[in-house]
Parts: sequence; C-alpha cells; structure tokens
Amino acid sequence: MPHKQIELELRGEIRPDDFPRIRKQLSVLGFRRANATRRLSVMFFGVVHGYRKGGNTGGKEHVDLRCRITNGDAEIVTKVGKDVTSRLEIRRAVSHEDLVAFSQMFAAMGFFGKVGSKLTENFQHGSILISLVQSPSGLAYIELEKMTDQNNERKDRKELVRVARAIDVRIWKSQKEFRAFCDQLTTQDDWKYCGSPADVKRLKREIYGMGFKKSKSKNTRHEMSDS
Repeated sequence: MPHKQIELELRGEIRPDDFPRIRKQLSVLGFRRANATRRLSVMFFGVVHGYRKGGNTGGKEHVDLRCRITNGDAEIVTKVGKDVTSRLEIRRAVSHEDLVAFSQMFAAMGFFGKVGSKLTENFQHGSILISLVQSPSGLAYIELEKMTDQNNERKDRKELVRVARAIDVRIWKSQKEFRAFCDQLTTQDDWKYCGSPADVKRLKREIYGMGFKKSKSKNTRHEMSDS
C-alpha cells in the first residue's frame, strides 16, 4: 500500500456567523468535534535558490517557515512548494526558548516575517479533518484536509470538494485568492517580525500573555509529509 505522504488542503473564506450553520451541517454528515486549539505563529516566507529536486540542483522553490505554539506545544514547521494545496512538510518539536531562537535565525536569513494568532475548531470524520479558523479581528476561513498519495490524490480531492458543497462553502480556486486573504490577515491582524530585541521582547510577551507556560528543552520529534 502506498505511503500517504500528501496532505490535501482546501480552504475558503467564511464569516464567524457561519460557524453555527456549518457545525450543524457537519454533524448531519457524521463529523464530530475533535478539539479546539489556540495557536501563535511566527511565519516566514521566501524563495530558496539552488534547491535540489529529482536529483537536479540549481532550481528554486518557495518555502514557508513556521515557529508556532499550539495549545502550549512549540514546533518548527517547514513547508516547501508553491502550490499551497500540496506541499512537502517537515515538523520538529522544540522548547519555547528554542522557538524564539529559531525565529531570530530565520529573520536573520532575510525572509519576510510576521506574527499572528488564531482560534481553531476541529471536526473529524474518518480520514477527513475540517477546521473552522478565526483571527482576532474576526476574519475567518475553513480548511478541509485529508492525507492521500499520488494514486488517490485526484479521487480524494473530489471527495473534499463534495463535502465543501454539502456544507455550502465556496473553496478558493486559485493561489491568487489565497494570497489575497493572507494579505488581509497581514494588514488587520499580524505584525511584522524582524528578530530585533524589541520584536523578541514583544513575541515573548504574547507567548506568555496567551497563558502558555515556559517549556523546558525536550527531545525533538521529526515528522515528514506533503501539505
């Protein structure tokens, strides 16, 4: 059986007052509330040159680096690829102190960086995960996710599209729509992060202001997938 390394992710903008309706429709479809999360992320975006792919070197690839804390657990996430619906993803758990250090290193590399937070409700049915996400300003979106492989990617993508239609949600059809929404988040919710002493002080204040306790250094775990 092929290893399911591709994480399909379909997204679309919704309104906070859509949440009650979507929750009811998900329940009818058999989805159950799995959990809720609070997340603070330091996000970096850029292009890596000299990227190796398929044995060839010298190319370039888009990268998305995340230093994030979810319900108190810190991790570093690297996403590689231009298509945001299917990207290579590598994760490593770290301490809060190491997370701050990584954020300073990534900022020093010249990537554009910003800090943002969000609240998420997660609903599960079989292998499909649906998340309702809201930012502090009230911007909201939905994510439909499923792990798959190359043999089943097209079939599983159609399944996610059918679920989106069943709950009457419009999914973004282009990278341009996704980027435009991200720009709204940047303008309304996020703040620019350059890794300066003032930025680091503000980041620490936000981390512990959300009630996340300081974590000690821990053994790291390594996960790899496409998302």
